[in-house]
Amino acid sequence: MTHSPPVPAFVPFEPTPRQREILDHAFELVQQSGLAHLTLRKVAERVGFTEAAIYRHFPSKSALVDALVRTLGGRLLGPVRELAADRSRPPAERVERMVRHHVAVLRATGGLPIILVAEALATGDEELMLRMRSVMGAYLAVLSETVAELGLPVGLPASLQALLFIGLPAALGLQLRAFPAFAVSDAQSEALVDYYVHALTRPAPTSAEDPS
Repeated sequence: MTHSPPVPAFVPFEPTPRQREILDHAFELVQQSGLAHLTLRKVAERVGFTEAAIYRHFPSKSALVDALVRTLGGRLLGPVRELAADRSRPPAERVERMVRHHVAVLRATGGLPIILVAEALATGDEELMLRMRSVMGAYLAVLSETVAELGLPVGLPASLQALLFIGLPAALGLQLRAFPAFAVSDAQSEALVDYYVHALTRPAPTSAEDPS
């Protein structure tokens, strides 16, 4: 029986100004052509470096991809942790704000996390999948803590309940990459999040309230 390698703890990437510039161009390349076509040479051409100069900042494509994933993870998790910690707001509102931020990250990056997961699955790149699981694991841990405060009567642990709240962001991210013809405006996205989260967090009707 084979065992999956342990998922590493998420650690955000703290780039230097030059590394940030390189990452910005790498993001654009992956969004346009996919991860398989990302090379340090192509990034160097975009930045205006020699290929040798890029290696001083990222010694390999693997190191660059690691920085990409950790940068994306930081964009998601930094604000999410702040939102979760804001106890001045009720848990349902905090969950809604977290889901809204998740959707915003996906839309701002053109569904880039969807590309990374799809290519990791298609190519069997377990190293990349571990990086993505690290981000998602950290996100679900934060989300689960807040979802637990809701006290939803579903008879499942909060860690599983939290999966409900990544469904809409995942669907909208997939729409961006796979079904661009079904464009969703910012206003429509906001309305979907509002309805979706309210539907999931609204208390179930009691038998006396149930019209059936």
